[in-house]
Amino acid sequence: MPKQTGRDQALRAGIGVLVAAAALAAHTQNAPTTGAPASNVSVAAAPVTNVPDAVTRKSGLRVEPMTRPARIYAENCEGCHGWAGVSVTEIPTLKGRIGYFARIPEGRRYLVQVPNVALNPSSDADIAAMMNWLLATYSREQLPADFKPYSAEEVAQLRKARIDVAADRRRVVAALVAANQLPSPDALTIPHASLY
Repeated sequence: MPKQTGRDQALRAGIGVLVAAAALAAHTQNAPTTGAPASNVSVAAAPVTNVPDAVTRKSGLRVEPMTRPARIYAENCEGCHGWAGVSVTEIPTLKGRIGYFARIPEGRRYLVQVPNVALNPSSDADIAAMMNWLLATYSREQLPADFKPYSAEEVAQLRKARIDVAADRRRVVAALVAANQLPSPDALTIPHASLY
């Protein structure tokens, strides 16, 4: 086994602190309460973060809390589409591609009508914010110059429709090609097109 460097040791120690903090947090959240805190005890709200304070002080690590739209993406979409908008070949790539769909009305509708968006339990406002974040984060360059952000009202209307994902995707891509909105006809090709 190679000799550990100081950095390796610090990393191992940090991981140990994270595991211990997570266990303590889980225990504390599940522990029964024994009553209200004493009236002379001041309880100040600490900033919410996903990294224990002991780790940040010791390592200098700075982690910003995720925005709500980013968290909704992480909780609902990232498992398939990946944290960077790229995943396995069976799953459509978002990075550098999804913005093309927003160039035509039927593509804009399609993005909200895919089942995992349309049927998501999040509110219409949260879905609108997540879609706007997603488009700006992963595909800003492909958005039309006059892109109008989704609104909660628009999402509410669009989510009512049920679509055939594969057939509608083919129609939208064909419409983008016909409107000369793609750099090449195969810009949105996915290897396993029968799935989408």
